Amino acid sequence: MSQPVIEETLCLLCAEAQIPDGVTRQGRFYCRTCDREWILEKRKIPRIGKNVLTSKEKTEFLLDNLSLFNSSMGLDDLMYRFTDLIKERLKRDKIAIFITNLELGEISLAYYSAPQKSLQRAIKRIRLDYDLSYGILVESMAKRESCFYHLKDQTHPFYKFYSDLTGTKSQLIIPIIYANTAMGMLAVDYDDMDDTSFIEDQEILELVVGQFAVSLRNSLLYSLSQNQSKNFQSLHTAALTLSRLYLDNHDEMIRMILLTLAGIVESHIACLIERPKDLDHVRIFKLFRDLENFHISTETFQLESKRVMELFHKKETLILDPDDQPIFKTLAVTGKELALIPIILENGTECIFILAKPDSRFPQDEMEALNAFVSLARITMENANLYDNLSKKERLEKEIEIAKEIQTTLLPRKLPEIKGFSCGGFMLPARGIGGDYYDFILSPNRSELFVCIGDVSGKGVAAGLVMATVRTILHSLVRVRDSPWEILNDINNYLYSSYKEAMTPRFMSMILMRWNIESDEILISGAGHGNFYLYNSLDRKLRSIETGGVILGISPDIDPHKNQIRMSLNPGDTILMYTDGVTETLDQAEGQFGELNLEQSFLSCVDKDPKLILESIYSQLQNFAKGNEQHDDITMVALKKL
Repeated sequence: MSQPVIEETLCLLCAEAQIPDGVTRQGRFYCRTCDREWILEKRKIPRIGKNVLTSKEKTEFLLDNLSLFNSSMGLDDLMYRFTDLIKERLKRDKIAIFITNLELGEISLAYYSAPQKSLQRAIKRIRLDYDLSYGILVESMAKRESCFYHLKDQTHPFYKFYSDLTGTKSQLIIPIIYANTAMGMLAVDYDDMDDTSFIEDQEILELVVGQFAVSLRNSLLYSLSQNQSKNFQSLHTAALTLSRLYLDNHDEMIRMILLTLAGIVESHIACLIERPKDLDHVRIFKLFRDLENFHISTETFQLESKRVMELFHKKETLILDPDDQPIFKTLAVTGKELALIPIILENGTECIFILAKPDSRFPQDEMEALNAFVSLARITMENANLYDNLSKKERLEKEIEIAKEIQTTLLPRKLPEIKGFSCGGFMLPARGIGGDYYDFILSPNRSELFVCIGDVSGKGVAAGLVMATVRTILHSLVRVRDSPWEILNDINNYLYSSYKEAMTPRFMSMILMRWNIESDEILISGAGHGNFYLYNSLDRKLRSIETGGVILGISPDIDPHKNQIRMSLNPGDTILMYTDGVTETLDQAEGQFGELNLEQSFLSCVDKDPKLILESIYSQLQNFAKGNEQHDDITMVALKKL
């Protein structure tokens, strides 16, 4: 029997072999080298598939794919260009891109390319739970393996729905992998059941999908940063608007609060249940947003308190299924997931904010933005009550007291518990509401700890508002930025764009530290905050380390002032960070405490636990001031490796 003729496009593993190693059965050749099946015919073109690419065409495909690398490209633009490239090179009409969100446990059909534009619009909102009950799609993602399958062989109803809608009979799935994590999958839809049509497609697409994964990750991060920027701007603008315009119009104030909340998370329903103290009814404020046609409508009505009492047992922010409580059906609050945020006002009024998403869940960064804005909204609601009941002087004192309480809740409620590490934080505002800030942010997998200290220009309510907003930004950015300098850069962009035209510009100095717990490496960047102290336990010496940088909010571009310090700690080493309120504490003769006294004070108690170190330094500050009035916020942070 004559040997089969194999074209030069044979896979690289056996391209140099004149006669491939394999066996022939029933007119088919099974190659042991490349593990492929070849139909035996005496011709130069193998019947591997319908769209065989030459080596030159494959090279051109790879080069074209490389041009997609652009970290600032929009997500839709990236997916359009990638699928268009596949359509042009492989002559495939229907291509889908699914994206996973492991935080929300879902897979969304983010893009679908098809000749029929109506079909693209019809299926773009499809979402699947990341659950093996969905069959081959989720299995392929979990195993990180490409697969070809017939939709009729799958039992989940989704596949019949998808087949009926698109006319797809079989599908090639190729997971999109970045850093060993499945970010999504590329799907090529076929209108027939030909088991050989996918082989050439799979070979070339597996080569390019890794490059696409890098571009996809960059675009997702870029989209996330754009959304965060929008959220931060909404927080800033809405907080100022509420505090200035709506103190004497309760219902309009609530409407604006709900509208802002719905905009932050793209919710189609925002609701407030307000239960005044000692009343047997509640007031319901509802806002509906038509996300397709940008139409907004509101309604207000009353219910008996007993019908919603189950909700008022919730004392913290929760994510709920709408089917969990019958009252949601009564209120006509529907969606895939609900966010419930309870607050209690000073006058005893209990309030519950409810937001619903039609077909998606709430990611962590959106929940942080919601909680931050509700804190700001609470200040306005409290002020509205005070406006009606108190004199001007009493109103001002109460406003400061409420803002101080809320600001206190924004500081770390408990210190991170990490084996071999101890830390402490201390803050005492000069005027009830401070512009100083410190924080400890531990990553969800407990592999990294971010530590920061900062000082907003000015004092009082205005500085406290900037501090609260910067905290929200920082907590969001540490999830998507690895470098402390990148985070400082983003905060600078926000402060500069928000306050550059304000009558009273707002600036902020900061030191931001990222400690990699696994490698024990510390990376520190500064933004005009000056120095911090490092005590070396081996030689028992104290070093003052200057961080450099420029104060945030002054310049639109701080890259020329980039600074990064890398270091690691030995057991017993201790770091002390502080704001200028410590060194500028005055005695009765108007003399400053100064850095020399601070160094001596630190050395006198450096062997203690960080919390006790800070208490000891503050005690010595009090002795130095001898009852003199505190003129600036006093904030300190200490860290020690045990």
